[in-house]
Amino acid sequence: MNQIQVFMFEAGNGDCFLIKCVGESNTNVLVDFGYSNTYKKHVKNHFRKMHDNNEKLDLIIVTHIDQDHISGGIRFFEENGVASSPNIINVGEVWHNSYRHLEMVETDKKLTEKERLHINRNSIVVEKNRTSNPTDTSGKQGSRLAANLYHYGYKWNYSFNNHAISFKGEEPIWINDSVKVTVLGPTLYELENLKKTWKKELKIKFPTIELNGDAIFDDAIECISLMKRPNNFFNSVKDTSMVNNLEKLAKTVFQEDQDEINASSITCIIEFMNKKILLLGDSISSHVEGQLKKIYKETELPLIFDAIKVSHHGSARNTRNELLNIIDSEHFFISTNGSIHGHPDIETIAKIIVRPNRGFTRNLYFTNKISKMKIFENEEWQKKYEFKTYYRNLSEDFTQINL
Repeated sequence: MNQIQVFMFEAGNGDCFLIKCVGESNTNVLVDFGYSNTYKKHVKNHFRKMHDNNEKLDLIIVTHIDQDHISGGIRFFEENGVASSPNIINVGEVWHNSYRHLEMVETDKKLTEKERLHINRNSIVVEKNRTSNPTDTSGKQGSRLAANLYHYGYKWNYSFNNHAISFKGEEPIWINDSVKVTVLGPTLYELENLKKTWKKELKIKFPTIELNGDAIFDDAIECISLMKRPNNFFNSVKDTSMVNNLEKLAKTVFQEDQDEINASSITCIIEFMNKKILLLGDSISSHVEGQLKKIYKETELPLIFDAIKVSHHGSARNTRNELLNIIDSEHFFISTNGSIHGHPDIETIAKIIVRPNRGFTRNLYFTNKISKMKIFENEEWQKKYEFKTYYRNLSEDFTQINL
């Protein structure tokens, strides 16, 4: 049986997806970890069952540094321990871009103990688990993602010769003989912008310290990125009671996300046999559109994927009509509980469903039932625009879709 199974885990307002390619042997790709509670409550036992079934995580992709994507990974790698002798499950490789991958070193001079102590004390991150008391994620050795990967010896960006995960043209990375990953982004342009942002923030936080190759700067960058988030959010429609025209809603003026960290998300296409999934992280819509047009000929557009993970939890600033004109699918995944920034935005849902029909029903899957999404349960609209909505059973850790 050649099949892709998608597991969309409950992750609060974050992301955590397992892509299982089922063939003669199974290949597993985990994309993001959500929060600590995502891992502890919903993912950990699943990993143990996979291990008992002689499976491993062939590839883990941490798309970018945001708490709702990496915090569960901090706990996982901390508990999993040494890569060569894991406590929970074997991991083949990890893709995650950090300080060490962006050539930011200014000097080969070593840090003094005083400087290292100062950086360490100022690289404390308090994770907001959303369902429990805040947790200090920097209390001990290996309690940050980069520190764990380094300390426990994981193969980190190995397929890219230990450099940054980035767009390399049409050439895919083969995980094995049957599963390949084509990286769309970030491009060198997005990585350069991220580098400038990180360097500026490091200089603000540590103005007297020169940047060298010390691993502690990976921790410092992680901390800075988790605390530095954009303050200008799109003013989405809040009162859905007045929404009676989806086509008008789909034409809402688009204001694109300008955040450098979101723009640097690892975005990719996973292919197994004749099936392909588009995974968009928190990526920027126009960037993805440009990358797809570089790889595919105009005559191949629109691209019909077997599934699409919608960018940034359905934010109105990360999905524009121009991108949707060249991609489509029967299956769209949106992971969020609606907290923090109120995602998903109803404008995004309208843009996805109010399009010319391509001979199939569009199925939208959500991890949580959010009150404002109720307008899309309108049977007349579902029939007219040929779409359906599905929600995770709250008693289950995940929604599973077989492709």
